[in-house]
Amino acid sequence: MENDKKLSINTPTAIIVAGFVVMLAILITNGGGSGAGKSKTEVSKDKTLSEQVGIKKADFDACVQGTDKSALQTKIAASVESAMKALKPEERGTPYAIVIGKNGSKAEIRGALPVEQVSAIIAEVTAGKVKTSYKGEVVLKEEGDHVYGNAEAPIVIIEYSDYECPYCGKFQPDIKQVVDGSNGGIAWIYRHWPIHAGSLDKIVAAECVAKLKGNDAFWKYTDLLFALINPTPAPAPTTSNL
Repeated sequence: MENDKKLSINTPTAIIVAGFVVMLAILITNGGGSGAGKSKTEVSKDKTLSEQVGIKKADFDACVQGTDKSALQTKIAASVESAMKALKPEERGTPYAIVIGKNGSKAEIRGALPVEQVSAIIAEVTAGKVKTSYKGEVVLKEEGDHVYGNAEAPIVIIEYSDYECPYCGKFQPDIKQVVDGSNGGIAWIYRHWPIHAGSLDKIVAAECVAKLKGNDAFWKYTDLLFALINPTPAPAPTTSNL
């Protein structure tokens, strides 16, 4: 008899319960209707990263196999050495960025500084009153540069980054936020510096994406690569997953 009472629910109550269940299902599926809890960049398990930016696997594989890794490494090394000429080897690390103003002022950003500090350094360069000036010999424009934002902006940020560096992955959305909020006042140039194992394969992949699909695809692919980085150690993806 007690069980019978528990199972006996009148119609209005049943409607209310059903409505609650439906609403709960919607909240779980949509993250509360606001996108909360979802990553800005999601990696699909059904496609390779290159396929996610619209590149056929056969074309991508052919480009990767045809890339001269030795020549690419030589080019990167020359760029890094020039940009960090004033730094001792033990002082070098990723991410490393240089803020350059058309007024001639230059400053450096060492590490993944928060947005507030990056903005403060940019303000110093803009005003021409830099507290700690950059002393290297960075080249403002290099062949194959990847530019995000207004290429003719009065402020240029040149970043040297590594796809296997968790700090670089943390810095990526912050610097993008700064550029997006500048109303065309800042250009961001991404350059490679592979100091971690496994980085070179990812660089080759990213360069092939840029070659086959263009600048916008490169930046989307870069976001996907950084989305692979986890706070706990995890196996590096194989070339076939790229």
